[in-house]
Amino acid sequence: MADEFITASGELIEINGTYSNQTRELIQKQINGNLNICSGVLRNLWKNDANKTLHENMTTFSVCVPKKQAFHEFVDVDEKDQRIGGFSIAIFCLALQELSFKIQPIFVPIPDENYTEIVQKLAGKECDAVAGDITIISNRTKYAEFTIPYMSSEIYMLVPATRKWNQTILTLMKPFTPRLWIEIILACILIGIAIGFLEYREQNPSFYQAPFFQKLFMIIWYPVSKIFLQEGEIRNKCSKVVLVIWLLTIFIVMQIFTACLSSWLTLNQLQPKVPKQLYAVGYQNGSFVVDFVNDHVKNLTRVPLSSMDDYKNALENGTVDAIFDELPYIDIFLAKYGGHYMKVGPIADEPGLAFAFPLESPLRQNFSAAVVKVTESQDMIDMKKIYLGIKPQLLSKQDDHSTDPQSLDVHGFFLLFIVMGVATVAAIIFSEISSKRKRNRIRYDESIEMGSISNKLPQKA
Repeated sequence: MADEFITASGELIEINGTYSNQTRELIQKQINGNLNICSGVLRNLWKNDANKTLHENMTTFSVCVPKKQAFHEFVDVDEKDQRIGGFSIAIFCLALQELSFKIQPIFVPIPDENYTEIVQKLAGKECDAVAGDITIISNRTKYAEFTIPYMSSEIYMLVPATRKWNQTILTLMKPFTPRLWIEIILACILIGIAIGFLEYREQNPSFYQAPFFQKLFMIIWYPVSKIFLQEGEIRNKCSKVVLVIWLLTIFIVMQIFTACLSSWLTLNQLQPKVPKQLYAVGYQNGSFVVDFVNDHVKNLTRVPLSSMDDYKNALENGTVDAIFDELPYIDIFLAKYGGHYMKVGPIADEPGLAFAFPLESPLRQNFSAAVVKVTESQDMIDMKKIYLGIKPQLLSKQDDHSTDPQSLDVHGFFLLFIVMGVATVAAIIFSEISSKRKRNRIRYDESIEMGSISNKLPQKA
């Protein structure tokens, strides 16, 4: 069956299907030109004003859109407010205006049902395209051709999270890389050698008169002891400068170490609670994932779930042990309830989400090229942020409890160690210059004193 609609020019057209009054009104407004869905979704990004057509009979084409009960972030149909939106519709509209010709889409809401059945409408010529979060699977390719995927869609398992302490004494070493630990130890020894040298030149009894092994011990121990204890006495002013620089350096290092250690100590306290045996699993109602569950998991109860609240309640009250779904939906769920649930996987790889066209459709190839342009553009990043809350990885790394904090390398402290080294060398050079001037003065004073003594001695006749 088909419903009849009247264009702005008075032409009578038919669109396959039988629709409610609200749906008819939504379609009629689009046909009349009183409602532009893409303009409403993209706002100032919508610039499709080209005056070209592929064929005269393709100036308009009907696009089936699923009326989802959940995850409206992808497709959001509100017939009462005469509005269709969501991430998938935004990407469809962006691809539409990348085409080299102009065609006007007429979006037709379809009640939420099995997505495969919606794709089958293409084979029955009930619409010219399907726009939505449609996953490419082999069964659907019998009835339609798909564009290049605009989003990946691996299958993950969603389970409750439990807090578990799994740290060891070695965790104390993880904030810094082994190379950085070696650099810190070497810096400590070099500072000890510098202070020992300066104090030896000052003839400090603690360094000057001590046996060799005691000197060696003090060189290693002294920089460490000054961090925690008021131990030992230094006389050389340059030694004090070196010590102050060392204490400032190690204070900065300790503060950074403490901050990094906090991240490591809280790491993986949140662990996925994966049951040893699955007795009941949930899946998104209308999704192909139920076929995956049927093929890979036997002898268990399958529970269809229609919303994120259903997901949460089913996991909380134990109705299901786990939920299988595609990554985009699980990420949206975790953005809301991530503190109590975790994803495990991927369990299986899927081609991704795409748009569907009839078999041998002349639009499919053009649309695929347009989708590629959109996915490579800044608009794709913006749409992910607006509709899905996903920020680009370069700007903000997504919260993933399975990702370890990064151990700091020596490169992060390179400038700090350079400043400390230059200051230490400068202090030694300054101390040597001062010591040399002091020795020269002593020799000069001794020579004057010897001269005065010789003048006082009686002269021989």
